[in-house]
Amino acid sequence: MNLVKKQRENRYRLGELFLETGLVDVSAVSEGLSIAKRTSFPIGRVLVMTGWLDDHDVNCALELQGLLREGTIDNSLAKDLLRFCHLNKVDINESFRLNGLSRSGESPQTRLGRLFLAAGVLDENQLAQGAREAQRHNTTLGGALLMLRFVSAKTLEGALNLQIMLRDNKVNFAEAIAFCKEMHERQVSLREVLGDNGKLVRSNNAAPRLGEFLISADLVQPRDVLTACEVGTEEDNNIGRVLMNHGHISELALEAALKLQHMIQNRVLTYRRAIKLLRMVCRLGAPLEQIIEESESLDEVFKLLRRAAIVPERLVRDVAAEIIDFEDTVAEAMLARGYVNPMHARIGLACLERVKQGEICETKAAFLVHHCCTKPGEEMDMFCRINWQELKRIQIRQDLLA
Repeated sequence: MNLVKKQRENRYRLGELFLETGLVDVSAVSEGLSIAKRTSFPIGRVLVMTGWLDDHDVNCALELQGLLREGTIDNSLAKDLLRFCHLNKVDINESFRLNGLSRSGESPQTRLGRLFLAAGVLDENQLAQGAREAQRHNTTLGGALLMLRFVSAKTLEGALNLQIMLRDNKVNFAEAIAFCKEMHERQVSLREVLGDNGKLVRSNNAAPRLGEFLISADLVQPRDVLTACEVGTEEDNNIGRVLMNHGHISELALEAALKLQHMIQNRVLTYRRAIKLLRMVCRLGAPLEQIIEESESLDEVFKLLRRAAIVPERLVRDVAAEIIDFEDTVAEAMLARGYVNPMHARIGLACLERVKQGEICETKAAFLVHHCCTKPGEEMDMFCRINWQELKRIQIRQDLLA
């Protein structure tokens, strides 16, 4: 038994720990051991006396040596922590915390928990309580922390965004810790913290973030996006895919949202216009391309109605002035406000189809629309009675619609 005890005590000698950590070289250890043997001083004290180390390094190494012998941590972690203590001049407790580790050397099960622990937002007991509540209510750690009021929604959202920035290498872990701590202490948003620290990069042509885009389109709730963001960062999964897997959005809506993001970034359309198109995709259950194509067809029909003098020009100018940020085309705005009769739009669309097929020209199409739509209640009857063969032979003067 004494032999076993002696063998355990001889494991993880300080000299070896310092050497493997890179704090001293082989010659320093050899010289230190020689002096220690002659003077009966501990190796740590000798290395301090010879100027290789300071008391802080030795005290940290002694604590880590004890944890190693207890089996609490392994040799690799001990070296990492000692090196961290040496470079950053912090004690062992702070080294554990700043690396997102508990005193036992175990890392929290989630990346979010590791960040909160490292930033001092939560202690180990709060983190453990949050994990138990998450399991009890079958929710995420972030959701449980909100229920327990350990963190605010603003801090949680910022921390999750920091996780994304860590994943994309936009910040390192030390920066993420500092920003998370500042958010929590000041109770401000991550955007404000990043701005104050010169990290906020503004881009005029940046695509909207998917979660915010879906919220603006009223497709998901903010809490659903927070949960999906947390799950996505833990699983290295896309937030849109998480929302779809949990039934919050359809695959059709996700595909449309991603395409619209790209179109906004390339300034093909405005943010408000994109939101309207995304809503239409979900409402009609049709692909984005079909929605855009039908929207363009509606514009062509509207031009035909204007040429046929069915829509007053003064009314067109008034409605156009009411449109904000090109959210609607003039045609959509006129139709939405009830200024365009749906029956007239149907007749106009049918005439345009004939134009595309080469059966009639645009002048004849405008004449037919004018002819059919100037008799309320009889529009479709008039349209059905058109003799298309006869129409091909006759000439329509341009000035008949003036």
